[in-house]
Amino acid sequence: MTSYDVIIIGAGPAGLTAAYELMSSGKKTLLLEKKSQVGGLAETKVFGEHRYDIGPHRFFTKNKEVYDLFLKILGDDAVEVKRKTRILFKNSYFDYPLTPLNALFGLGIFESIAIVFSYFVARLKGYLKISKITNFEEWVIDKFGAKLFNNFFKNYTEKVWGIDCKDIGKDWAAQRIKGLSLSTAIKFALFPNSKKRPKTLVDMFYYPKLGAGMLWEKFEEEIKSKNINVVKNAEVINIDDADEVITLEYLSDGDIKKVSCAHVLFSNPLLDFINFYKDELPNEVIDAASKLEYRNHISVHITIDKKLFDDNWIYIHSPELKMARIADFTNFSKDMSIEGNYPLTLEYFCFEDDEIWNSDKNDIIDFAISELKQIFKEEFQVVHTDITKNPKAYPVIRTGYEENLNILREWLSKKKNLTAIGRSGMFKYNNQDHAMATGLYAVRNLLGKGNFDPWEVNVDGEYHEEIITA
Repeated sequence: MTSYDVIIIGAGPAGLTAAYELMSSGKKTLLLEKKSQVGGLAETKVFGEHRYDIGPHRFFTKNKEVYDLFLKILGDDAVEVKRKTRILFKNSYFDYPLTPLNALFGLGIFESIAIVFSYFVARLKGYLKISKITNFEEWVIDKFGAKLFNNFFKNYTEKVWGIDCKDIGKDWAAQRIKGLSLSTAIKFALFPNSKKRPKTLVDMFYYPKLGAGMLWEKFEEEIKSKNINVVKNAEVINIDDADEVITLEYLSDGDIKKVSCAHVLFSNPLLDFINFYKDELPNEVIDAASKLEYRNHISVHITIDKKLFDDNWIYIHSPELKMARIADFTNFSKDMSIEGNYPLTLEYFCFEDDEIWNSDKNDIIDFAISELKQIFKEEFQVVHTDITKNPKAYPVIRTGYEENLNILREWLSKKKNLTAIGRSGMFKYNNQDHAMATGLYAVRNLLGKGNFDPWEVNVDGEYHEEIITA
């Protein structure tokens, strides 16, 4: 049985960044990845000459250290991309992030009047302190009015999360919505030189020229060159920490391998990880875990022979369509495809017992193509198709989930040689840069380089794409 100082479970952004931070520490490290490719949800799928990301990845961050690391690893393989992302709703396109004025004037005069009236009703209720804000729906209605909420926010949000907007925590809204009220948007429209005007961080952004996964493949090359052992197609099946030394078993090439270590960093799904301890879990932990759930994700990869749009990606708010997003990766980098081919990823969100998750691959592809034709009423030829199923992709942020998560965190805090990192491991809806930061901070704690708390990354839930400038 080989012994290590540190074992990292999961070679996504958090796990790979943690391994990178360990390179010069002298710690003997093993990185285990269940899939055949590193990158997690940020991997790039390659089918012959066809390249697709699992979903669109526009890297941006307010963390300068993480941003500098991103550019350092990519080097000359970083290409600068002009940002363009829109929302499709009722056969019309709207800005993303959604700006209220654009929504207001894009829906026609009568709908706009109804939106303004609805907005003033909401503001009056707020002024009289009639409104009680406990969830996502109430937060949005308070800021925008019920009419705009029902037009723009309700359908798409429920499409992604699979639950009623009343069951989603209010804190999540502040991370995703630009221009926190109609009055703010009107002020900036009338007085464009106003002080403290929100400024987008990502009018231009950098992207790995061969796909988002290229970044993580370069991370893999770097850490392997520093003698960190990376094992792919390795599924962890058991952990025993009865002694101070952790014993871990994983499946590799059909064989069970057994290794030991002093510390484990895990970025695989928290609800899967705690199952390794099912015989010792307190009843309150079992009960709390049963109330948490993940949302599954399906990427339908379709290459066609015609350019349909020039956005990086489009959010599909139209309620008659099940598709949530569509991206064209030639709008990120021309190197993503050969000339005349346009690789698209169409995204669907579901639970494990939903029909689409359990459908035949070809049926899913046919359905996705039919929805693509509903959106773009143009003739095109399909050059290539495939799908990627991503289980437990998004932690479901149902109202009150924090209370149950805190019970799991309290149990985990007693395991001094275990640390959760990343979106899935920490059950936190975070972006790539946040995941990277959790990996960095967890390792620095481990090495005694400071007192960092990975759980504090983005704890304020601030809106991620803008800063306030004077």
